[in-house]
Amino acid sequence: MRVVFFTPYYKQNRGNSTTSKRLEHGLSEKVDLSMFSYEETSVHASLFDWMEKADLFHILHFSRFVQWADKNKLTLNKPYIVTSGGTDLNHSLKEDEERYLPLLRKAKAISVFTQQAKQMLAKEYGLSDQSIHVIPQSVYLPYTDHTIVPFTLPEGYPKLLLPAGIRPVKDVLFALESLIKLSTDFSKLCFLIVGANLDEEEFERVKKAEDKYEWLHYLPEVELGQMKKLYEWGDVVLNTSISEGQPTALLEAMSFRKPVIARENVGNASIIQHGMNGLLFQSQEDLYHSIKKVVSNRDMYKQLSEYGYQTIKEDHTMKKEIDSYMELYKD
Repeated sequence: MRVVFFTPYYKQNRGNSTTSKRLEHGLSEKVDLSMFSYEETSVHASLFDWMEKADLFHILHFSRFVQWADKNKLTLNKPYIVTSGGTDLNHSLKEDEERYLPLLRKAKAISVFTQQAKQMLAKEYGLSDQSIHVIPQSVYLPYTDHTIVPFTLPEGYPKLLLPAGIRPVKDVLFALESLIKLSTDFSKLCFLIVGANLDEEEFERVKKAEDKYEWLHYLPEVELGQMKKLYEWGDVVLNTSISEGQPTALLEAMSFRKPVIARENVGNASIIQHGMNGLLFQSQEDLYHSIKKVVSNRDMYKQLSEYGYQTIKEDHTMKKEIDSYMELYKD
């Protein structure tokens, strides 16, 4: 079976590229897969050759794809599947329903990461319940013992890691007020934000905060193979996003038996059962108490770590994810 996979990003280390690399790894063993990163690559003759020979197309992130396809006057002449994450579903579709719905309506299948996302597409946008499939994400972190850009990690305790691209929806400085308070309890507190600069205004705020607080550190994006080093370094992994589809960073952290503390939203709640395999917070006060509780209570730390790890082993294996996509492909 020949499949052309359209992803917005592949080179830059962000959620969509993590998803596309993971699916490429799993699906390449079963189909003839051609990857095309449409936000990073110019349209070339070989793309049209791939499309001509393909049995089907697989599109990641429908709003970005529609914008790109319109700009390049690209039409789809084969059956296609759409995989939707967070931003396109939670923001783009609500902002411009007329522009993006036609692509979804004509798709042979739509895959989403959570049951809530499926319900939203069916109830709010009238898409066929039978065409929408829930396929939770798995974890894929290929380890490499080299790095293109060497980096050193700061020392301290507790070491709090926040992997996220720097843009408003990720709201990486939401934790700041909580951590200022926490720094009076833990004099060696260390907070590390890791991610690409995707918004200049937000990035400036992060850099100013880094200059002001000695315990706050920023590291530009690192290659996927080096994320293992970061998860091993951290004591707790945070997510402060306003909205999420299903954050791979939390799944990756749980696979390393690291407790996760995340802002309450649909995507984070699809992974975390509060008090069992992680903690959800709503306010800065909640976040302060959650971090303090986890790093001060060894039994709680161990419980969240172990239940988090079991969540990955039971619900987020690559075999389950790839088998589910192969069923869609065959259908």
